[in-house]
Amino acid sequence: MYSPLLRVRYLTPLLAIAIVFCLCVNAESRDLGEILEQVERHTPALQAAHARTEIQGAATWQAKSRYFGEVDALVKNSSFDSDRLINPISFPPDLQPELFDKNQIGYGLNAHLPLDINGRITFGVDAAGKQMEAARSQEGNVRLQLLHGAADLYHSLEGIKALEETLQKQIAALTAHIKVATISIEAGRTAPVERLRLVADKEAVKGKLAGLKGQDLGIRARLAALMGTESFSDTVIPIHDPPRGTAEAGSGIMNRPDIQALQFQGEAADADVKAAIASRFPGLDINGSWIQNQGFSGGGDDTWALFVQVHLPLWDGGGRRAAVAKAKAGRKVTQHQLTALQNQAKAELVAAQADWQAAEISYRATVASVDAARETARIQADRFAEGRLSAADLVDAEAALSGARSSRALALTSWWQAEDRLRHAVGLEPSAYQKP
Repeated sequence: MYSPLLRVRYLTPLLAIAIVFCLCVNAESRDLGEILEQVERHTPALQAAHARTEIQGAATWQAKSRYFGEVDALVKNSSFDSDRLINPISFPPDLQPELFDKNQIGYGLNAHLPLDINGRITFGVDAAGKQMEAARSQEGNVRLQLLHGAADLYHSLEGIKALEETLQKQIAALTAHIKVATISIEAGRTAPVERLRLVADKEAVKGKLAGLKGQDLGIRARLAALMGTESFSDTVIPIHDPPRGTAEAGSGIMNRPDIQALQFQGEAADADVKAAIASRFPGLDINGSWIQNQGFSGGGDDTWALFVQVHLPLWDGGGRRAAVAKAKAGRKVTQHQLTALQNQAKAELVAAQADWQAAEISYRATVASVDAARETARIQADRFAEGRLSAADLVDAEAALSGARSSRALALTSWWQAEDRLRHAVGLEPSAYQKP
């Protein structure tokens, strides 16, 4: 007997399967923005760059700690073998013999507080802070390169997918023509050589399609490595719309994180030079100690000491002067590196702008070529239907249309890649990156 409970029993597993299927479909239909966010979260290279920034942050903290000095606890054991010390001829007034034990122990504190009168600590803190900013900018540069590398790979997959669709259409058209040619050969209206040519063209297209499959697998493996996953099997949808254009391209190259990193390194080098020079000037320290001394067989007492020390460097074999020369040479290196990078960045920006304009012109030309090839194929199809054109000529027209569509797909992919290269040249994320 049929029961509603039985119906629910059968529908529940089906509903669960449908939900799982929908989740799987959604999981495999991520857009480029979501993929770039995963690259940013899981790429080991970016995590390593972040760890280097943390190292510089700890170094800055360490440099600042020198302002506050040091306090150490100590325990000491003293043994004497001098009779004059442990057995004096007569004891001083109000002192007991136990204070002159042969073995004595003491414990207490030592403190050291530097007074930064020459500015060496301050310059060291400045240098460490600038190095931390440089490390943060270098981390941003690594991040930018990874995002653009992933976007370039994904756009390549989109271009491959568009080429695959074009070749699949060409295979479908050749398959239909082979069927027509087979019937025409059986009817004695077409020579068998026509069918052989169609079969050869179809196999050639299949070979191109197989080559695209190999490229697809290689690019997916590289993209998976950037994402920190074992594989990348998401469905990629071909691009159909041109990029909107980078209005921020006129902002110049100074927002690039690699240039900013060298600028911070130059400021850190200036601080290093000042710190090296400051080490040649007098320094001032305050040292203090408190120790509780006692013998093993008697009582003890507390002693404290406070010292104010002024250090005046006189002779160190030329070490401080060499440190100054080393710091100045390091500053020159950073300055020259910054100049070279700025010149390179300017050239990259000019080249990226030229590539973007060339990619736009190329895409417009391929669009016109597709329109012309489509119209030619339509005319040839009408002539073939009227019996005024051979099947070989029709196949040539359709092959030309397929080639024009392939060129358009490649030109559109190149335009998107040129768009991202232009954004990279001015220090911006890929156009598909949506995270603020």
